Amino acid sequence: MTEGGPEAPLGAGPPGAEPLGTGRLGAGRLVSYALPSIGTSFLFALMLVGYLNYATEVLGVSASLVGLVFFAARVWDGISDPLVGYASDRTRARFGRRKSWLIAAAPTLFVTAVAAWSPPTGLTGAPLALWIAVAVFAFYTAFTLFEVPHMALGAELTQHRRDRVRVFGIRQFAGTLGLFGAFALGASLLEDLSTARERLSWLVLCAGIVTAVSIGWMVAALPRERPDYAARRPSGSLRAARDVWRNRDARILLFVYTAEQVATGGIGVLVPFVVRHVLRTPDLIAEMLVSYTLPALLSVPVWMALGERFDKRRLWMIAMGMSGFGFGLLCFVGEGTVGLMLAASLFAGFASGCGPTLGQALKADVIDGDDLATGERKEGAYFAAWNLVRKVAAGGMVAAVGFALDGSGFVAGAAEQTDFAKNTMVFLIGGVPIAGFAVAILLLRGFGMTQEKHARILAQLASRDAGR
Repeated sequence: MTEGGPEAPLGAGPPGAEPLGTGRLGAGRLVSYALPSIGTSFLFALMLVGYLNYATEVLGVSASLVGLVFFAARVWDGISDPLVGYASDRTRARFGRRKSWLIAAAPTLFVTAVAAWSPPTGLTGAPLALWIAVAVFAFYTAFTLFEVPHMALGAELTQHRRDRVRVFGIRQFAGTLGLFGAFALGASLLEDLSTARERLSWLVLCAGIVTAVSIGWMVAALPRERPDYAARRPSGSLRAARDVWRNRDARILLFVYTAEQVATGGIGVLVPFVVRHVLRTPDLIAEMLVSYTLPALLSVPVWMALGERFDKRRLWMIAMGMSGFGFGLLCFVGEGTVGLMLAASLFAGFASGCGPTLGQALKADVIDGDDLATGERKEGAYFAAWNLVRKVAAGGMVAAVGFALDGSGFVAGAAEQTDFAKNTMVFLIGGVPIAGFAVAILLLRGFGMTQEKHARILAQLASRDAGR
């Protein structure tokens, strides 16, 4: 991959195939684009939800140390996300500016995921902690190599309102399938701590291979990228960052995603602890996680249909209110309250399918507005900025959970925990989301990219391009 320089051939699709973004999208292209999200979401969700529990109760590393590693890895994302986003906007390579990065991500994701879940058995103490830190850092870097260019490619596939909702809807559906698999398979293997290490190592090995193959399939199956988009690359990294920040709607989304991740960033890692130590039903960890992801998966087509008819911003606000209520019910969980946690998970899970579906489509609309204002296509820079705040906020919540558990007197591997430790878990999983979603709703009220405004932007872009 190279940046700048003479124009290189762009494309990896069949000879003569029309570039992406120049027509309506068929089912084949949508499926090919979304397919890798199953594997990448599986690996990411398994890391986010299961690794703190795995590293503390299986590998024997302190919760605060692992939490600090996750937070530091997200801070590193503050550097790597914008770099990858801007570089992919500027890249000139045979396979295209997005596909080239996706090709590089495939083997990197495989190697780093296996390294994180399969440390050498002889490692203990400081060497094991160092191995975990390096592996987690490397995995998140590899995930960035995939996630930012892949989301940018999704925004470039089409400008048609209905197709754009379908692009990010099917991407979210595929990602939720991966999430479902991580919870159903990965979390179930955590229920028996004595066998978790061997079984999770094999699971991640297989998932890594499938993920790498699916990325290769997508690159080969999709036609070449749009040469006119590549020609309108950003003129400088600082200018691109400035344009993102000066875009009012983009800036609002930055704050909305921060608040939303504060609300949900600690949920996944807390579920195994809450089910094991508060509900006292460790054999139901996987079932509780699935009870959240299954309605999230089934809700995606519903949110897609609603998004094609109604204002996406208002739908998203309604969904966040539903999520806040659902998670808020978890403030009342205690020993034996399986039904309450199940009901809360089902309700919040259904609402959770909205943001990653309609919110992503709103991001692509904002990028079209930037194109009209600046004459540049910098999807990478925009999605990198949004990914950055999402990852840092989520990583910060994982770190907060780790420190809160240690500070509450939590004892890894102990059958009985103090009331203070259990109350801390309940507050983090139920109280924090209420506040986070309330702030996110208030922020989203100021978002100005309505359906009508985006239609006017597209008309102006078409008129400008026709005059060239």
